[in-house]
Amino acid sequence: MSFVKTYFLCPTSDFIHPPPAGPLCLGSIIRSTSTPQYPLNRGNLTTVADAIPPVVETDWKKTVSTKTGSGLGVYAQFLQLATGGLPLGPEVSVDHSSETVNAFAFDSVTTLAFEPTQEFVEQAIKAPAVQTWLREPKQRFAPVATLFLVTGMKLVKGARIKYSTSRNTEVTGNIGINMDALGTTFGPKGHWVSTGNDCTEFNRESEFVFAFRVKRLKFGRKLKLEEYNKGAFLAIGGKQEDGDAVLVEDVDGSDIETAKIVSDATENSIVCCVPAGIR
Repeated sequence: MSFVKTYFLCPTSDFIHPPPAGPLCLGSIIRSTSTPQYPLNRGNLTTVADAIPPVVETDWKKTVSTKTGSGLGVYAQFLQLATGGLPLGPEVSVDHSSETVNAFAFDSVTTLAFEPTQEFVEQAIKAPAVQTWLREPKQRFAPVATLFLVTGMKLVKGARIKYSTSRNTEVTGNIGINMDALGTTFGPKGHWVSTGNDCTEFNRESEFVFAFRVKRLKFGRKLKLEEYNKGAFLAIGGKQEDGDAVLVEDVDGSDIETAKIVSDATENSIVCCVPAGIR
């Protein structure tokens, strides 16, 4: 089965308390998946009436590793010019590699989730801070403005988390000058290796928000609600197609008082941009 990364990690430098005390809840509207702790509608949260029953898992463990590498062969043909065309050793090769391993272990994981309806989205974007953000010049005159709606959360207890990174550089050199007449080779030959490791490990007993998932709100000629997983960290669930969109509402915005006429580069036309409050 193919797995798609759908959950974004919350920052561990500033633990987010679970709802209702914490700032992040189902239905929160955030500007960026990198700063979920600052939802725009914290003081005006729309009640989620049809949430999926919580799912609790115990003794939960997951390891996520990423390894990258690159090699470079540098042929030393230019040295032949400096040595009058004498034959040279083949090359100098440089290989770089790095590996990141993130290991997570929790006593329990509670998953909260819901599927937002059209009515829910229309009500949620009426929050004053959301309206204010949409009226800012950057969003007001843009062909498309984007916010994110939190539709899932993973709350964890008894956390044991370990982040480790290793880097390795290996250099193999053979740029000697072959002197066939003398039966010998002059010049450097060698093998060099440089390694580095960094590891951070910590435990936390109290509950906090570990990860969350979102849907993207796109404000333009149409208000759309889309699946979004770009930059997500954890793969939870089966395969899904990125970019599948659910149309929340399709209206003619020209009669709406707050609508602005803007140029939509994606559609090569002039469109009405409705900040919020679509009815």
